[in-house]
Amino acid sequence: MRLSKNGWLLAITILITVTSLVTDKVQAQGTSADQYVAAGQQLLNQHNYTQAAQYYYAAVKLDPNNAAAYQGLGTCYYMSGRKADALTFYQRALSLQPSNAQLAQFVQGLQSQLNPGMGTPGTMGFAADPLTQGSTLFQQKQYAASIPYFQRAAQQNPNDYRAFYYAGYAYYMTGNTRFAALYFAVANMKQPNASIQAYADRVKSSLSPDDQQWVDDQLSKYSASTGGSYAGSSKVEFGFNFLGGSTYIFSNPSQIINGVEQAQSTNDQISLNGTTPNVLAEIGIEPYLAFGKSFELDLGVSYVPVANLAYTWLSPYTPVIDGNGNVITTSNGTTTVPVYGYQNTFENSMVIANLGLKIKFGDAQVNPYIGLGMDIAPVSTTFTKQPTDATGTNLIGTNDPSSGTYNTVAFGGYARFGVDFGLSKNLSLGPYVGIQVLTATNFQSGSKTLVVNQNNGDVGVAGVGGFAGVTNTTPLTLDYSNVNFGAEMKFSF
Repeated sequence: MRLSKNGWLLAITILITVTSLVTDKVQAQGTSADQYVAAGQQLLNQHNYTQAAQYYYAAVKLDPNNAAAYQGLGTCYYMSGRKADALTFYQRALSLQPSNAQLAQFVQGLQSQLNPGMGTPGTMGFAADPLTQGSTLFQQKQYAASIPYFQRAAQQNPNDYRAFYYAGYAYYMTGNTRFAALYFAVANMKQPNASIQAYADRVKSSLSPDDQQWVDDQLSKYSASTGGSYAGSSKVEFGFNFLGGSTYIFSNPSQIINGVEQAQSTNDQISLNGTTPNVLAEIGIEPYLAFGKSFELDLGVSYVPVANLAYTWLSPYTPVIDGNGNVITTSNGTTTVPVYGYQNTFENSMVIANLGLKIKFGDAQVNPYIGLGMDIAPVSTTFTKQPTDATGTNLIGTNDPSSGTYNTVAFGGYARFGVDFGLSKNLSLGPYVGIQVLTATNFQSGSKTLVVNQNNGDVGVAGVGGFAGVTNTTPLTLDYSNVNFGAEMKFSF
C-alpha cells in the first residue's frame, strides 16, 4: 500500500521525533557518534533497516560530518528499495571522503541506474571489471556495497556463475535470505554443483512458504526468459530406482469359498482348509525420467514369488459324484476306491511391469512423494489336484488330469507413498509403503482353462476328470491385491 504525501510527512515527523528522543536520552549518557554508528551497523547486519537508520540519524545529529553515518543511511535506504534516497546519503558521504574510490564508483553506478546516460559510456558507471570490484568489497566484508557490482557482472556475463554465487552470498550476509536463495539457485543453474545446490536448498528451506513460492516463481521467469534450465524447474533427469521389500497379500480365493458355502447351504457337508500366502519378498528396478523437481515418470519391473496357495476340498460323508451321477474313483495302489475330496495346490509366481507417475513435494535433501500407476503381470501357476479319501489323506496314484501349468496375465494399479533422503547429488535412499490392486483370471494350459464349480467351490477343467458332466462353472479368478513396504534406492545421472 502506498502512502499519500501527508502520510509520508507524518511518518517522517514521527521518525524525526523518535530519533530526537533517542538521541537526547543517549546524549545525556555520553554516547558518541561512533557508538551510534556501531549500533546501526549491528542492526544493519541483522536486516533491521528501520532501527539502524534511527541510530545513523542520531550519529549525524551529534556529528554532521560523520561520513560512516551517511553511508550507513544510504545502505539502509538502498536495501529497502529506495535508491533515490540512498543516492542522496551516499553523495553526502562521498563529499566528506572524496578519496574513497570505491564509494565514488558505486555512486556513479547508482546515478547511472537512476539517470541513464550519466555514467561512463558502456559501463553504466561501474569499473570495467565489476566482478573484481565486487570481490574486493566482499573480501572487505562490505557485503551490501558489493551487491550492485555482482549484479552488473551478471549482466555483462550472464553465463558466469560466480557473479550469481557471490551475490547470493552477499545477500545472505546482509540477512536477505530470499534473494540469497534465488541467486544461489541461479548460480547452480549456470554451473551445477553439489555444494551450491546444498546452499540453495538450505537457505530456501529456512524461508516461509510464501517466500519459497516467490523464489520458485522468479526462477521460472528467469529460466523462461533466458532459455536456461534449472534443477527443480525444467531439468530432465534420468536414473534408476531399486526397490526391495515385502508384500502382504490379504485377499483370499473368494469364488472357492463362495462355492463351499453354497454346497453347505444345500446340506452337502463340504469342508475347506487351506492357506493364503502372507508376507512375501519383492525386488524390483524402475528406470525413470524426472521432469524438474515435481514429476517423475517410472517404468518398472519387479518379481514376486507368490508361493503356494494350498487348500483341501473335502466331502467326508459321501463319495464325490460327477455331473452324470457317477461315483468318481481312482486307483489306490492296486485297489480302486471312491474319491471323497481333493487337495488342490497352486504354486504361483509373477513378474510385474508397471508404468507410473510420481508427484514429489520436497527438495534434494528430503523428498516426499506420491506414486500412482498401472500394473500388468504375467502369472505362472502350477496347479496340482490330488484325490483324497474320507479322512483327507492323499490317495496313491496319478493326479487328476486337470493338473498342469497354467498361465495368464493379471491387471491392476497401485498407489505408493514414500520419502527419499538425499545422500549425495546422485544418490538417495528412503522408505515407502503402498497398496496394490491386482487380479488374474482365464488361467490356460493349451486348450484347458481352470474353472470353479459354483455349486461346491471345487477347481478343475470342464469335462475332465472330476469335472465330467459339470456345467455350472465360471473361470477361476485369483486376487493378488496386497499392501507392500520396503526401501527405495535412487541413482540419478
